[in-house]
Amino acid sequence: MTTEKDYVERLEKIIDKQDALLSQLDAKFNQQDSLNEAIIKQNNFLKEDIQKHKNLTRDMNKTVTQQKNVVAKLKKELEDQLKIQQDLHKDYGEVIKQLTDDLEEEQNKNEALIKRQKELESEVEKLNADLTKVKNTLNNAASTFDNDSLKDKVNDSKCPNCGAEVQEGFAFCDSCGTKL
Repeated sequence: MTTEKDYVERLEKIIDKQDALLSQLDAKFNQQDSLNEAIIKQNNFLKEDIQKHKNLTRDMNKTVTQQKNVVAKLKKELEDQLKIQQDLHKDYGEVIKQLTDDLEEEQNKNEALIKRQKELESEVEKLNADLTKVKNTLNNAASTFDNDSLKDKVNDSKCPNCGAEVQEGFAFCDSCGTKL
């Protein structure tokens, strides 16, 4: 037979364990928030970089148009300038290729970040589901403990897990902690 003091001590231990679990979950949520903030910052940097690349491409298009006009005039005026014009086009092609490669690389990085963000969101959903389960367990445990109905009631029932005697109304076995 356990006394009311022992019963209260067991309840306090259970509550302490649950508080520790909630603290761990809070820490994980804080970590997740930090990760989300870092991803948001990275996404903002990527957006800025993409905008810069778009501006560069627009400027390059303007420059290309201007160069084409100059090349057309140079072709008419000077045959010997043809080699220079061809070299300019070659260099321009390399720049465009490099910019295109850079843009594709930035897009791939952005896609990877989006994928990682989705993974993190999935983890947050799992953590939220786990937290909901813990809250439900706590609520169920709290509702099963009615101090007025538990006073001085003793039942000779046994734990299905370890066979230890447990009092009526206990939600967990004193010996092994199995939910009753």
